[in-house]
Amino acid sequence: MKKFIEIVNVIQDRFRNLTAVQKRWIAVVCTVVFSVVLTFSVIMSLRGPVKEEFPEGPGRLDFVSPIPAEDLFLPDEPDYLPGVLLEREQRLSWTEEDAAEYWQDPLRFGEEQWREKIEAAIDEILERVP
Repeated sequence: MKKFIEIVNVIQDRFRNLTAVQKRWIAVVCTVVFSVVLTFSVIMSLRGPVKEEFPEGPGRLDFVSPIPAEDLFLPDEPDYLPGVLLEREQRLSWTEEDAAEYWQDPLRFGEEQWREKIEAAIDEILERVP
């Protein structure tokens, strides 16, 4: 990194010592070079597709991968997540039937054991707090 900074400092010192005419010539040369490169790239992009250099027909060699494509690429992830409701109408009051669509009782499938473990972990954390 020091070497790079030294090189940049040398270039800056030499550029400061140039006259205004020399700086103008450097700007003109850089502009011309940039214009030529830009023009060349536009011409190359407008030329159209490049012809295939490989022979077609019986002399052509096709590449066959020794590894099947299924082993190279991961399969699509399963769509197991429920849909996301981005917005819903705002209500002043809810009935049980309205809330039933959005509410799942965590104790319905016997998750009481998890609740006890979570509460025990929370109690343990809170007991450690001074």
